[in-house]
Amino acid sequence: MCKVSLLVCLVLVASVFVEYVVAKQHQHHEPKVKFYELKKGNLSVKFTNRGASIASVIVPDKNGKLADIILGYDSVEGYANNTPHLGSIVGRVANRIGGAKFTLNGITYKLIANEGNNTLHGGPGGFGDVVWRVSKYEKDAQSPFITFAYRSFDGEQRFPGDVSVYVTYKLLGYQKLSVIMKAKAINKATPVNIINHAYWNLHGHNTGNILSHTVQLFASKVTPTDNASIPTGEIVPVENTPFDFLKPQTVGSRIDKIPSGYDINYVIDGPNDHKMKKVAIVHDSKSGRVMKLWSNSPGVQFYTSNGLINIKGKGGVVYGPRAALCLETQGFPDAVNHPNFPSVIVNPGKTFKHLMLFQFSAKGTEFAAVAAKHDEHHEPKVKFYQLKKGNFSVTLTNRGATIASVIVPDKNGKLADVVLGFDSVEEYANNTQYFGAIVGRVANRISGAKFTLNGVTYKLIANEGNNTLHGGPKGFGDVVWRVSEYVKNDRFPYITFAYRSFDGEQRFPGDLSVYVTYKLLGYQKLGVAMTAKALNKATPVNIVNHAYWNLHGHNTGNILSQKIQLFASKVTPTDDAAIPTGKIIPVKNTPFDFLKLRTVGSRINKLPSGYNINYVVDGPANDQKLKKVAIVQDPKSGRVMKLWSNAPGVQFYTSYWLKNIKGKGGYIYQSSAALCLETQGFPDAVNHPNFPSVIVNPGKTFKHFMLFEFSTKI
Repeated sequence: MCKVSLLVCLVLVASVFVEYVVAKQHQHHEPKVKFYELKKGNLSVKFTNRGASIASVIVPDKNGKLADIILGYDSVEGYANNTPHLGSIVGRVANRIGGAKFTLNGITYKLIANEGNNTLHGGPGGFGDVVWRVSKYEKDAQSPFITFAYRSFDGEQRFPGDVSVYVTYKLLGYQKLSVIMKAKAINKATPVNIINHAYWNLHGHNTGNILSHTVQLFASKVTPTDNASIPTGEIVPVENTPFDFLKPQTVGSRIDKIPSGYDINYVIDGPNDHKMKKVAIVHDSKSGRVMKLWSNSPGVQFYTSNGLINIKGKGGVVYGPRAALCLETQGFPDAVNHPNFPSVIVNPGKTFKHLMLFQFSAKGTEFAAVAAKHDEHHEPKVKFYQLKKGNFSVTLTNRGATIASVIVPDKNGKLADVVLGFDSVEEYANNTQYFGAIVGRVANRISGAKFTLNGVTYKLIANEGNNTLHGGPKGFGDVVWRVSEYVKNDRFPYITFAYRSFDGEQRFPGDLSVYVTYKLLGYQKLGVAMTAKALNKATPVNIVNHAYWNLHGHNTGNILSQKIQLFASKVTPTDDAAIPTGKIIPVKNTPFDFLKLRTVGSRINKLPSGYNINYVVDGPANDQKLKKVAIVQDPKSGRVMKLWSNAPGVQFYTSYWLKNIKGKGGYIYQSSAALCLETQGFPDAVNHPNFPSVIVNPGKTFKHFMLFEFSTKI
């Protein structure tokens, strides 16, 4: 063996050793891989720092139904082997480099070929494969955002120079997602073309192909390619070719004229001045979802996921060819080898900037009809709103000022939604069970659908036999409330719903100005404040919240094994029509005794229709101070809910009348699927002078407060 050969061997050994040490250090200091979420209204986007990837985008369709519209994986581990680059940031140079080489400043750089003789998306171990550091994460800001950071070293993937890279995802306005990609060349000139490689299916990631999607591309030219998908250097018009999407066309209308489907760079119309330009509009007629895209890049790769072959994605769905479309705004492919293409070279001290803006909406006949109806009556738009504090989140809708979901952790930190409800705002329009709704003007029952006040007898609308239930057939739970205040980024986020009930509405006397505020307080505490001011006439008021609780999870069966303690030693017994007799009797030695913690089902078989009775909360009836009402515990999940209120009574109801109600996630709710704790004035108090009064005189204000505290400790 000659000395030269020995020297070469030593250099090789040293090189391998250095690479090993660097790899071990990198492994030791690598950030933990996890998911992150941004939420604004009914738009939620999840990410992982593996590849700074978009993992899910959940938006409503024309009926308000939510769906995840990008392809991806259920676990962060799936992104470690993300060969299709689902949702990832790819680079240092995305798309293809012909012959896996380029020349810059007189030096030829030989890259790693990973697609035949060419380099694709920077080569193996690209930006989509590495773990990024989370630089900033402001999920409770008015415009929530997350910034991922990565330092690409000189020689990584055989590219020259160190590059400092940042990617920021931010939610803006209504259903807008911005992506800001920046890369600063530190010490050498280097090519940079960083893109996001999301795969979109606006009908839902798990709904088949996108051939019926309509696409419009604001691009009148393409850069044609050879058989290896490397640009020829030409720039040709799309007119009279299958690539023409200048007017909206379905993806599948001419795709059979292209051997493998669409996979080509379009030249975005307009000057290459780094200003935002409209790139594309995508519309799925089935769901009504629309996605609009703007970018400051000169090109966009339109790709119909032709290379997806049996990729196991979210929910076990197997993704195949044309399961999604990609709109990868970018510098032109192989620009390093085509001087006539816009340059992708970034000189030392300069910064590459790539901006994208996605806007989501929905259109369709049903959507338009609802919107027209709202406009006609000047009724506020019905939508979901969310309050979030730590791992505690509450979703509400202004239809009925309703609690739509309450998500809290169990003893193992696993999150679940613990109230019954519906997936879409439209379903709350037919909420005959009053799931989560504010009910009134007078909740519970009024005997004979009438009462006498100040010498006048008011005949109401009977909607339960001969009686009135929850104010009548169109009570407060059925109307659309106005959002008076919505402060979700405060230390104590809250929302206030407002409604003006007119004189004679549901045949009740007097105008009434009503406000309901939901507020997150402290750790896993939800406050509910209901106020109603009588403006011009005395009127009965008994406004309550009618949430249905199942602490094991809304979709986990019945609540018979859950335990409850009620701080109430008396009840107001009822007749066969559930109307109070006027008596107030002790619970001791009856099936109604929950003064000590007992399972709901322990004695429920002694009651024909389960529990549905008003308890008299222990303590002074009319001092307006908060009193402890109940403790509920689910032994399976460990969740505990404690309730305080200033109301004199609480209706304990075990949802006997739920029969085949289709709820969230398509789950069918049945009898005893939940329990209700409706703190309240006593039922039919207007007809029982011995009950605490529910009459509010002109200029006076009804006040009803509730405080829920969730934990895993009694």
